[in-house]
Amino acid sequence: MRFGAIFVVSLMSLSLIGTTGCGPKRKVARVATNTQTDLSGKWNDTDARLTSEAMIKDCFARPWLKRFTKENDRPPKMRVWKIINKTDEHIDAQVFIKNLERAMVNSGLVDVIAQKGSELSSVNEEQDYGASGRVSDDSAPSIGNQLGADFVLVGRMASILDQVEGTQAKLYKITLELIDANSARKVWMGDHEIKKVIEQSSASW
Repeated sequence: MRFGAIFVVSLMSLSLIGTTGCGPKRKVARVATNTQTDLSGKWNDTDARLTSEAMIKDCFARPWLKRFTKENDRPPKMRVWKIINKTDEHIDAQVFIKNLERAMVNSGLVDVIAQKGSELSSVNEEQDYGASGRVSDDSAPSIGNQLGADFVLVGRMASILDQVEGTQAKLYKITLELIDANSARKVWMGDHEIKKVIEQSSASW
């Protein structure tokens, strides 16, 4: 009985070793954050960065910017209002919005105003704290001096999927519109498209 028990335990140990030894292997490598990585074929950080840079470049090359700067002798104040996701994927619109804001700020051609929501709420809380009497008058932020936007930027993200057997073709279409906050007149409209073809050996997705 003792020999049989030892034999059974030995077989179990070998079985465990064989199972763990044949498992999937994973390799992780650190890469530069701007490295293009298309693993699933879905919308990713590279798409957000390249799209925002291309669209803001086109927007600021149009006549509205020079006209406003000349008439007002100052750069326009802009606020990114809302990006609506109509694709079939869960996309964090804030990632795209921050890419747009970064491209706008880095251009040096406009003043970017904080988004309504958590950003402005933080500013309001700081101003309320400054007015509470706990902060010196020299360093407390003033209430009533927030800037309004001359233009608001709104956008829409959509996708079209075509597939057959083991191949998918996916088109992303991003549309942005710049609207005069005083007159509600649209001064610029732009779109950007990205198309990806994804192939996999299995016909199921």
